[in-house]
Amino acid sequence: MPRLFVALDLPPELKAAVRSLQFGLRNARWLDDAGLHLTLAFIGEVDGSIVERVEGALAEVEADPIRLELHGLGCFPGRGDPRVLWTGAAPKAEPAALAADVTRALRRAGVAPKRRRFTPHVSLVRFRRPPPRIDLERYLSVHSLFRSPVCEVASFHLYSSILHPSEARYTIEATFPLERNDR
Repeated sequence: MPRLFVALDLPPELKAAVRSLQFGLRNARWLDDAGLHLTLAFIGEVDGSIVERVEGALAEVEADPIRLELHGLGCFPGRGDPRVLWTGAAPKAEPAALAADVTRALRRAGVAPKRRRFTPHVSLVRFRRPPPRIDLERYLSVHSLFRSPVCEVASFHLYSSILHPSEARYTIEATFPLERNDR
């Protein structure tokens, strides 16, 4: 069964900015270009018959292109040993509104995405084991003022992923344009 999610792919300029951060931490599994995306909704595992409903629902979503900037760093979870290092996205309102539109469209189609508090971010690294605290604190301090260029994102995608012990493999299953409309 495919494992599905909906996300914004990053334009090349944003991927290049993110790659400039991907060094200097032990126990890190840095994400490659295919893994650099901003998740709008995680659907999870579905059988093949539902994929068509998902695509139909996503085709109904109308939203304007998003001007996106990445900035700052954080870790998930917020307490305890970090498993993910991420950079935030701004402004938050546009990706949050698109995520809400996507979630509503999926629910209307009878597909319930996983409930998660939406924090617009792009994961940079997954830790096999937590890095030494002093190394992480130093890394966060050095890169705390990170800012990418502002780029327009003109589409969102339905992705499938296959989890492997060393990495996840992502495939774009369908693309949906963000077109200016008269709302």
